Amino acid sequence: MDSLKTLIDQKKYDLVIKLTETSESANDLFYRISAFMLLGKYEDALYVIQDHQKILESNLVSLINAHINLLCALSRFDQAYSVLDYYANLPYQSQIVEELLAKMPKVIEAEEKKQNSVKYFDDESISNLLKSNNDEEVLMALDIVKNRDVFSFLEEIKGVMLNYPRETVKSYALMLLAKKEVDRNLQINKNGKLIDVNPKKLVPPFSGAVFNDVIRYFDYKIKDQTISQTATQLLSQYCIYIYPDILTANSKLYSVAFYVIACRYAGAPLENQEFDQLIEQEGLLKEELDELINAIEKVLSDF
Repeated sequence: MDSLKTLIDQKKYDLVIKLTETSESANDLFYRISAFMLLGKYEDALYVIQDHQKILESNLVSLINAHINLLCALSRFDQAYSVLDYYANLPYQSQIVEELLAKMPKVIEAEEKKQNSVKYFDDESISNLLKSNNDEEVLMALDIVKNRDVFSFLEEIKGVMLNYPRETVKSYALMLLAKKEVDRNLQINKNGKLIDVNPKKLVPPFSGAVFNDVIRYFDYKIKDQTISQTATQLLSQYCIYIYPDILTANSKLYSVAFYVIACRYAGAPLENQEFDQLIEQEGLLKEELDELINAIEKVLSDF
């Protein structure tokens, strides 16, 4: 079902749910969970996890993120901590999983705090948060605005997009306007360059032919699940950082670049001979690949 990602991009969530109704593939089931979540059907997404727990545990990074986020969305914070304990007591899988487990209690705590306090934030308080120099405060305000009238805070959000020092925070501000389908000509300052944008007309960061090709490469060419999961996580971070730009170059070049970087992050860097063999096998130019790897690593270090 290679087309599931494309169907998600096309917002055909009901069709994804229908196509994956009897699937026992972890990959298909994660798309099924995503479709339910994007429709706001959190309970149904949770049932998918409960009914296919062992299958989904083949990709613990994605499963932990989805499971905890679902329980937090449903305000089941005690259950989220219990589920986290379950995952923490599973046999060791990778350093990436261990790092995720270590940071999840703070994620749950922050989400509980946000949900408990969000109703007490008036428009003035949200406006002040959007003018803050603190990443957490600005991101919290952007999250709150998801459920408010975005036009009440448009000037402050425009200020974030133009003046905030962190590129990722500016990206999240623009992603919010795109999600809200704001149909206006605006500007965002990305690495000192002003870019004209209309949020409603932008291509979502996790979509497009090149992005989908790269994800397929991770799914079918990378045999080590830990490295595949790491590559997917790093790709997502990169796409957020460069937004509103999207991946447009050679998909094979991006695929191999993220694979090489993921191997390093997972503590299993390729030997020189392996690296050269990979370049030859995939028909790439070493200089071009090295240049892209350096550019990606520079972005990831600033994420």
